[in-house]
Amino acid sequence: MNPRSNAAAARLPLLWLFVLQSCPCFGGGDFIQGYVPHQAGSLTFSSHIAKIIFENCAGCHQPGQSGPFPLMDYATVSKRSRLIADVVGRRFMPPWLPEHGYGEFVGERRLTVEQIGEIQQWSAEGSAQGDPAQTPAPPVSSGGWQLGRPDLILSNAESYELPAAGRDVYRNFVLSLPAQPTRYVRAMEFHPGNRAIHHASIRVDPTPESRLRDRREPGPGFGGMEMPPTAETPEGHFLSWQPGRGPYVTAPGSAWTIPPGADLVVQLHLKPSGKPEPIQPELGLYFTDQAPTNHLFKLLLGSKHIDIPPGESAYVVEDHFRLPVDVQVTALNPHAHYLGKDLQGFAILPDGTRKWLIWIPRWSFFWQGDYRLKQPLALPAGSELHLRYTYDNSDANPENPSHPPQRVRYGIQTTDEMAELWVQLSATPATLEVLRQVCSERVLQDIITASETRLQIDPNDAEAHTRLGSIQVSSGLISQGLRHLWAATNADPQLDSPHYYLGLHYRQQNQLAAARREFQKTIQLNRDAYKAYGNLGFIAEQQGHRSEAEKYFKQVLEIYPQDPLASVELSALKQADPPATPASKK
Repeated sequence: MNPRSNAAAARLPLLWLFVLQSCPCFGGGDFIQGYVPHQAGSLTFSSHIAKIIFENCAGCHQPGQSGPFPLMDYATVSKRSRLIADVVGRRFMPPWLPEHGYGEFVGERRLTVEQIGEIQQWSAEGSAQGDPAQTPAPPVSSGGWQLGRPDLILSNAESYELPAAGRDVYRNFVLSLPAQPTRYVRAMEFHPGNRAIHHASIRVDPTPESRLRDRREPGPGFGGMEMPPTAETPEGHFLSWQPGRGPYVTAPGSAWTIPPGADLVVQLHLKPSGKPEPIQPELGLYFTDQAPTNHLFKLLLGSKHIDIPPGESAYVVEDHFRLPVDVQVTALNPHAHYLGKDLQGFAILPDGTRKWLIWIPRWSFFWQGDYRLKQPLALPAGSELHLRYTYDNSDANPENPSHPPQRVRYGIQTTDEMAELWVQLSATPATLEVLRQVCSERVLQDIITASETRLQIDPNDAEAHTRLGSIQVSSGLISQGLRHLWAATNADPQLDSPHYYLGLHYRQQNQLAAARREFQKTIQLNRDAYKAYGNLGFIAEQQGHRSEAEKYFKQVLEIYPQDPLASVELSALKQADPPATPASKK
């Protein structure tokens, strides 16, 4: 293997382990710096190595988890002892990106110098077993569940068949829960069931939007990176899974909520493996009776102004935000794509002191995750949160998907780039309300910038036109917004959402005929557009057509039985006096 291909293999996900198994990378005589060797021949699997492997590796390397092979006994570990010694010596395993000392996090997957040295010495000396009776018991879980049998296990009803080849696939699976009251989730465990799953994110949709979108597409789930806006992560939480990640366990008092009738939506990033793959993961939920008492908020640092020239090896993106209130930082979720190299997040206090949030000096798209601080970091009002990310678009970057390098701009595809640092904050409800109000304009501007950037890349991006147009119309920029909405209808005549927003505008302007026309076009394109039916009901009611209004509100409830507005309007129509006849008016 030449240095370039060896470096590339060293940063690939679990599959690269198969490549390294035939590579004599670890020579057997060099131990990690700082390690003081034990007496020759004194290290055995039973007395030293098993405990290290079982506590730090077996969580992923067991049946049903993301590891490509099990490491649950002497036979499976000794067979790959040289490989294990190599990858732990280079700190590629266990996968852990944050630099030690720049933020202290729960569940840090980092072996000590002593542990790494013992594995290296044990492998170099022949991988002795020792007395089997002294071997500690491997981790035991219920059906592969690290936290024991979940209270509820969810999965898509039928498997999705991932093609053998082609581009990465984003697929969203809607998991409906059994009828139940509000539930509070203290922990979540994700079982991929297939190594073609690169990562997963989980959201809660209290409306039928995701379910209806799933119904409109053939096969299980629906495609694309963009979920309906109603599908959101519970406020302040990071519900995701990546290879190497254990269960998501909330801090005491921070359970997340599933309202009655809500669906969970699991978005999977899938990478074709060279053969067809059945995709049918499982999601295990662990409930608690304790409603959340901690109040959380997620703040986004980042930039959409990314334009990295080919060959640029140190492209820097920065952002900052001044906190208007006292808060505590409780968790972090950094994100970039393949060109990310050095990711820094820090705070500058009002007195100029720098407090590190997180530093990842060797970013890898394959091992991204979120990180909860061992102790919350208190920041006073006036502190500035900073993001500083460096990107490498040179040919020397082994994770660069393009050789020779190409121009890379902001975008949602993995071959584009992103710069995000989500910061989880905790404070009192009143304090967080101030923060929400201050951040609302920032969030809105971020959506506008993202839409404008997408339109620079593709002027016929109908969804970007729709998003930008709807925001501009609601903000009073009527003529600009209408132009974008009309452009969306031309760019994609089958897209229903621009017609819906046009209908809202006309209804607000009391142009009821035009509004009716746009809402009817909306349901012509999307028979499940219950909000359009509801607006037609209000228009009919306003025009005195009560039977027509009742028909539309009933159609809303056929699609979305829990819709509160339609239920209220139907009830009001039934209780109201019948319209006066000409005779009674006399």
